[in-house]
Amino acid sequence: MSKLSNCLRMLILLKSRGRMKIKELAEILEVSERTIREYKNELEKARIYLLSEPGKNGGYYLDKNSFIFNLDLEEAEISSFLMAKELLEKEDNFMFLKEYERGLDKIKAALERRYDDSESQHIIKVSRPNIDLENEKKKYVDISSSIISRNKLKINYFSINSGLAERIIRPYALFMYKGFWYCIGYCELRGEIRDFKLSRIKSYELLKDTFDKPIDFKLSDYLGYNSIFKDKLYNIKLKIKFPMSIIVSERIWSENQKIIFNQEDNSILFEAIMTGLPEIKTWILSMGSHVEILEPEELKEEIKDEVKKLKDLYKI
Repeated sequence: MSKLSNCLRMLILLKSRGRMKIKELAEILEVSERTIREYKNELEKARIYLLSEPGKNGGYYLDKNSFIFNLDLEEAEISSFLMAKELLEKEDNFMFLKEYERGLDKIKAALERRYDDSESQHIIKVSRPNIDLENEKKKYVDISSSIISRNKLKINYFSINSGLAERIIRPYALFMYKGFWYCIGYCELRGEIRDFKLSRIKSYELLKDTFDKPIDFKLSDYLGYNSIFKDKLYNIKLKIKFPMSIIVSERIWSENQKIIFNQEDNSILFEAIMTGLPEIKTWILSMGSHVEILEPEELKEEIKDEVKKLKDLYKI
């Protein structure tokens, strides 16, 4: 970044975060501590004076009356930005976190009251995608550019079913599912529209060849009700026992789901139209003996087969 850009960023950081050490500023702006001192001198030439305090807890800071903007934000709006930052940090898979933080610093710089991120609610993270975020971010940006410019992509893609293969694809859209980004588009190798997980694209090249996107293409036509798997529709009917009944009832698993509570034993009758047999099976198996499949018969047989494999595996 230019000297002017970094000087402005330093002002925004000091206004939003309060007192900061030279070392902290240097790390964020990716310059040397000597350069930070030069920025201070440049600002003073423009009659913007940074105050300093020596000692362990010292550093540069701005006078509370200097460099003030007014965005007229409500308390709830400010809290929503801070909570969003907490969510994005805990997800560990948001590729544009640095850019978001820079934007948030600009917002916080315009506020008279200083907001400490530590005041926001704490969120416990469970699992996260095992990916290189910077690499994933570059893929996302490049593929987004390809979608806009209508340029074909040559990719080396690893498929669980067929292994590593070179493909020419016509990218139509990007979407996120369970923390991972996917590209959906026409695969010239398979001759049909398919989705490609960005983390499984091992290398790619933007081609000069262009393509026409179908006028009637809709992303929703290629995704299932509750999954990315657009396969057969299953009319699911389950009896789920307590306490799993409470856990299941606390989430929306499918937009068309119906839940009926049995007050006598606290069980529930769960009904929904769902797609994606592999994920349906995984979900049902995760509930163990707390769930009984009432319908369809085909799903019962699938689960029986999985249970038999488990029994054979553990020699039961």
